[in-house]
Amino acid sequence: MVSLTSIREVAKQAGVSIATVSRVLNSDEKLSVSQETRDKVLQTAKQLKYSPREKKTHKNRIATVGLVTTVNEIQEIDDPYFRAIRRGIEQEAERLKVSVNRVIRLSDKKADWEGLNHLGGILVLGTVDPKTLESLYNENPNIVVIDDSHADARFDAVYSDFKSATVASLEHLYENGHRNIAYIGGQRVVMNQEGDVYYNEDEDRYRAYISWMNDKGLQHLSYGLLGGWSTLEGLRLGEQLTERADTTAVLVASDPMAVGVYRAFQKKGYSIPEDISISSFDDIEIAEFLTPSLTTVKVETEELGKFAVKLALERIREERDIPVRVMIPAKLIKRESVQYKN
Repeated sequence: MVSLTSIREVAKQAGVSIATVSRVLNSDEKLSVSQETRDKVLQTAKQLKYSPREKKTHKNRIATVGLVTTVNEIQEIDDPYFRAIRRGIEQEAERLKVSVNRVIRLSDKKADWEGLNHLGGILVLGTVDPKTLESLYNENPNIVVIDDSHADARFDAVYSDFKSATVASLEHLYENGHRNIAYIGGQRVVMNQEGDVYYNEDEDRYRAYISWMNDKGLQHLSYGLLGGWSTLEGLRLGEQLTERADTTAVLVASDPMAVGVYRAFQKKGYSIPEDISISSFDDIEIAEFLTPSLTTVKVETEELGKFAVKLALERIREERDIPVRVMIPAKLIKRESVQYKN
């Protein structure tokens, strides 16, 4: 390691970031800069009489990570999904003696990366745009992306196997005689460093639904409604679906949305599951206590947070230098909201 002052001086005089100086001086071959920039950094370091300090042993290093998240504080408290991921991060960090000493919420607008290069690693929770991930990588290459299967393969990533879980849910409905199966879900939400939000339909559960319906030859019956991820959005989209009388089952992308869908159909006088079968994702606590109890996929959200901390610590300890992708399996919990279609 080099002294912080020396790195700052070299970076300032060379006109590059501190992270770039550190990676050039440590001969990081993966750093994407010109040979001219590398030479300039080395020349500047020589002029300033930079000298490295002795490396600390791994035992003496303090493992520190920062958390960059698209989730605001209200969402983190109200949404069981993100609350559980954060709980998993905190529990594993405490167990492994890792300090989570910086939280940056992109929703606060114009996030400041200052100081991230001094941390051992960065956890990125939620879907951020490629440009923002690249910016973070230039500050600190030890990045672990949580809950985004689309992240660039250069980064460590941990996410749920929503594709397989979606197929399992649809097969369960199919085995119960359902063919006219609709889908209600949220759009994929992407955020950038400035806190700007973009929406698209490239969401794993929805894509798996479309693909499965095509594979079964049921594409003419595909019917998807996408919106936000709240209970109120579930109610709104559910009310739209009640107007489509031939639908016999609906797959909903999250339990909070499913609560709204329940309400929409029950308000219209539909009986669940006699008139409409409903299956969902998350297995939050309320799912078992709805009437009827909700068939849903148990997503190991705490494990997402725990594995992210483990992957970050491996990077900090330099135990590997290749990116790893961890896909956490999910399990279908069959309850009373799905019934055989007569």
